[in-house]
Amino acid sequence: MRKKYRLTYNLLAVTARYVRSLSVANRERLAQRLAGVVFHYFPIRKDIALRNLRRAFPAYSSNRRQTILKYCYLSYIRNFLQFFALPDSYRRAPITINGKNLLDTALREGKGVLLIAGHFGSWEILAAWLGYNRYPFVGVAQRQKNRGADKFFRELRERSGIRHIFRKASLDKMYAVLKNGEILGLASDQDARKRGVFVKFFDQPASTPKGAAMFHLRQGAPMLFISCYETKPYQYVIDIEPIPVKRGDDVTAITQQFTSLLEKKVRQYPSQYFWFHRRWKTKINESGSGRKQP
Repeated sequence: MRKKYRLTYNLLAVTARYVRSLSVANRERLAQRLAGVVFHYFPIRKDIALRNLRRAFPAYSSNRRQTILKYCYLSYIRNFLQFFALPDSYRRAPITINGKNLLDTALREGKGVLLIAGHFGSWEILAAWLGYNRYPFVGVAQRQKNRGADKFFRELRERSGIRHIFRKASLDKMYAVLKNGEILGLASDQDARKRGVFVKFFDQPASTPKGAAMFHLRQGAPMLFISCYETKPYQYVIDIEPIPVKRGDDVTAITQQFTSLLEKKVRQYPSQYFWFHRRWKTKINESGSGRKQP
């Protein structure tokens, strides 16, 4: 590993030790301070987030959208600190589980399980719950450009027992997860450019990854939608829901079903969605194919 990557890894490890040493109350104070500083002085992708919020909630006032975004910064900084504090932050967190029986039943079919999520809520706590409860979970993740950061994040996540496949890995590796009767986790809510399928997200066409639907149609693995969100600071709910797939549904219909489930959650807890993605970046033209927004 190159020197700058080793330095990154060591800095992250030291930061994690410090965060783990904090009480929950002090961790929350730190989260609020950092969120305030970032919101006011380092507004990373703030313009993109506000643009997305205007598209999703056109009837909301500007002040209301600003408030949602302010709490969005707090939510994700809080989640980031919770991730750094693993495993202590997971073990101390009250978590309510809804639909666990659906996951257990799907696994018993022996065809593997497609677990679909979005960039919503506390996905690090969710991954920790899957790992510490010994579910054979393999998540598809984006490799970090900085190899030191990539190694740190991957090691911290995998301590719970989960595994990773990187986004650009061979599809054979993903099919193998299902063939082995394991759980393949996919976050299917980022702009997929021309490779995606257009479905409605907040009543607007959004290019969406079609991999989950294609895995289901080709492999026959059952599909479930999963989310983890805060009802109060550091108190979590994990919902596991069926994706209502009917016989004869195609890729577009299936993708629309789980996208609608995600939208429902986001409408309930808008400050817990990652609005910083350019979700509607690719536009649909009259012929139905995609083109990038200039």
